[in-house]
Amino acid sequence: MSGEDVIKAQVAKATAEAEAKKTGAAQDGKAQRAKRKPHFPFKVEAGQTWKEVETEAPDGTLKKGWQAFGSELNVLALSRSADGEDWGLQVEVIDRDGAAHIWAMPQSLHAGSGDAIIGELLRLGWKPFTTIGRKWRDYLREYLMGAEPEKRVRCVPKIGWHGEVFVFPDEAISGADEGEAVILQAGERIEHALNVSGDLAAWQAEVAANVVGNSRLLLATSAAFAASLLALTGEDGGGFHFRGASSSGKSTALAVAGSVWGGGGTRGYIQSWRATDNGLEALSAMHNDSCLCLDELSQIDSKAAGAAAYMLGNGVGKARAGREGQARKAHEWRLIFLSNGEVGLSDKIKESGGRIAAGMEVRVIDLRADAGAGMGLFEDTHGAADPAQFSQRLKGAASRHYGIAARTFIRRVAADLPAVRDTVAGARKGFLAGALPAGADGQVRRVADRFALVAAAGELATVMGVTGWPVGAAADAAMRCFKDWLIERGGIGASEVTDAKARIRREIEINGHSRFLPWYPDPRTVIRTNALGYVRRSDNDQPDAAPIYYLHKSGVDEVLAGLDRKSVLEGLADEGVIIRHEVTEKGAKVLAPSKPFKVPSEKTVVRLYQIDLEALMSGAAHG
Repeated sequence: MSGEDVIKAQVAKATAEAEAKKTGAAQDGKAQRAKRKPHFPFKVEAGQTWKEVETEAPDGTLKKGWQAFGSELNVLALSRSADGEDWGLQVEVIDRDGAAHIWAMPQSLHAGSGDAIIGELLRLGWKPFTTIGRKWRDYLREYLMGAEPEKRVRCVPKIGWHGEVFVFPDEAISGADEGEAVILQAGERIEHALNVSGDLAAWQAEVAANVVGNSRLLLATSAAFAASLLALTGEDGGGFHFRGASSSGKSTALAVAGSVWGGGGTRGYIQSWRATDNGLEALSAMHNDSCLCLDELSQIDSKAAGAAAYMLGNGVGKARAGREGQARKAHEWRLIFLSNGEVGLSDKIKESGGRIAAGMEVRVIDLRADAGAGMGLFEDTHGAADPAQFSQRLKGAASRHYGIAARTFIRRVAADLPAVRDTVAGARKGFLAGALPAGADGQVRRVADRFALVAAAGELATVMGVTGWPVGAAADAAMRCFKDWLIERGGIGASEVTDAKARIRREIEINGHSRFLPWYPDPRTVIRTNALGYVRRSDNDQPDAAPIYYLHKSGVDEVLAGLDRKSVLEGLADEGVIIRHEVTEKGAKVLAPSKPFKVPSEKTVVRLYQIDLEALMSGAAHG
């Protein structure tokens, strides 16, 4: 049986089991609550929580009786982490509408006044009986601190994969029935948008179906699915940034991708780049193993943009000290983030005089939003009158149907993790075979591998029946976007080499006459202390002759500042931009990127790097 057939069989099995569990849970929910027996001297009965107390009769004798001190509050289980720490209680509040609310309560909240516990219980709908004065507070605290339920569950501090279980704020998804339940437990209330609305069929019909035929929308949606595969494949996180003019459809791509994971509220699933370091770290941790959508890069300060993007892809926040000076554990996460803006990350960093590092370009893939069909990001508007109407239709659908696609996908992935890993690995290998040009630099390979993961995720979600897309649609879109990125990048070499070519080209185009001294003596030449090198126009130095440019060492140091000079010079020589000359070093003939030249206008020999202008200008349209 092929990997794809195994996946399909597991999908059918997982779907049937999920429906059975859902039906069973609905049937025995009340019966299970009826069997719970709180520890003495407490009981939960008739929708209220009681304590046995002693009261003094008129004759002075003590009489035992039951005192209700609040509405129904059940203690379901004791929780603790895998290493036996972070103990807590899983409690259930039945509100005045009869709805059940589950809360994983850390026991550490008992420290101090305990007001944090009361506040959360009140928020969930628990009602204290204040007619008995302040005794309800003491009874409540005694009830929770003394609880020892038989059931045990494992608690985790963040969403995402924990072993073979994927934990959401409100549920845990596992392909196996054995072992303890796993729950999310945090010291503070978790603000999240991992909500569910609508059903899968509606999401497929109104959102996913309209994505087909639009390479950028397919890529963004596939990337949302790929986020949950990072832990299974051992990949680092990273991002895609859609760069383009206002009203080109960039925010629509984020809305569609976000609908895979959640939505609701006034902001929906999309977050803003406008956040503090602490805020962005907490936001990233809350999106562990999922997709984070960040709107409008212009809202972050240019000096902070590079560090923020690097942090998101690197998956670790800043180390900080606690109140007593002890080291606090830094936030950690794995995620794929989608971003948009009118400028790219590189241009944003340049606003404050900085330069983007090659490693950052690999972590954040900058992609032109315009797909070249004259409709901005869109290529097929599926019958809409214009791109604006199509965008509004998609955003409206994404605001109604969200969250179900990711949970369905993860449930089917969890059904057979080994088969999923094999299927994804095979799909990535096939994508790379068709995408990578011969001789591509390692940086290009890493970016291609990110596109390959996204393509594999989109195809896996299609085979599993989550997207409703035609087979091959996700892979074709990822391939199209990768090739667009490669063309705009300007070559398959290292990005530092591409950057170096652009810098040298810019200096020649702008300062070819002012910062390059004539090769031959010229009494009209003004002596310049900031010269980059020499220009040789012909044997008699006529201005209409084809020029030959040379950089001296200080000129190379200036132009290539911030780059790894040695490796970049070798890369430029490999591409023929710098001409290698045969020189003698340590008694042997070798080819080197520089050599001593006897410049007629100088009294001494000068070591120079000779530029091949034709090789330098190749790819200038994309540089």
